[in-house]
Amino acid sequence: MSFFNKILSKIGVGSASVETELFNEVFIPGEEVRGRVTVKGGAVEQHIENIYFKVKSTYEDEIEFENSEGEEEEINLTRTALIREFQVSESFSINASETVKFDLEFTLPIFVPVTVGKTKTWVETGLDIKSAVDPADKDYIHVQPHPLMDAVIGSAMDMGLEVYKVVCEPAPRNMNMMVPFVQEFSLRPVEGHFRGRLEEIELIFRPMSSGFMVFMEIDRKLKGVSGRLAKMMGTDETMVRFPVNYDNLDGLTLRLIELIERHC
Repeated sequence: MSFFNKILSKIGVGSASVETELFNEVFIPGEEVRGRVTVKGGAVEQHIENIYFKVKSTYEDEIEFENSEGEEEEINLTRTALIREFQVSESFSINASETVKFDLEFTLPIFVPVTVGKTKTWVETGLDIKSAVDPADKDYIHVQPHPLMDAVIGSAMDMGLEVYKVVCEPAPRNMNMMVPFVQEFSLRPVEGHFRGRLEEIELIFRPMSSGFMVFMEIDRKLKGVSGRLAKMMGTDETMVRFPVNYDNLDGLTLRLIELIERHC
């Protein structure tokens, strides 16, 4: 019976299991995350090489291809990106039906995307068991905007803009992001000074040691033939960037107004 249980454990039947409990339900990038990892022994004694922990997020991508008729088509894909990975414990052995617990504490990376739209973020805990199927636990988490991001978006909303779309998409190479995607916040004017003059702005936040570098694409509203021509040539959009940190939050709304006014 014992030999048979060992064979079954190698294919995941009656093997050790792992479960992660996080002490919070809502998270902010850059804050400390605390929890507990519980490993429960299976039907037989097993040696655990290590316990690994991963933070992952999704982003949207498009692939262009030529169909059988020679026409260009696109396929929309949801990709998974590894945000962070680390080891929870050294190797150990666990007896049948034994329970072993480990404390979990780490800093949630500042570049974890906000949980909005199609974007999902989760933590994945797994057991590395030699010559066996590695059991894993997957828990989705809810990520709120970093306070500095919230300040920039809040200032734009004070100007009469509203967020209408948020999407994670492949990162441009020249932005030097720490992950293969960027999270883009699209806002358009619904009232105020820029209504009728501004089509939209798009915001991307790149982490820095002291805060964020904000990339803001300004899409001004142009009418008539000249407007259509400008849109075809891509001259209706301007990219600007500016740093934001806790020392320069005063007058943030005025800075945004001046930047947009300069290119609108």
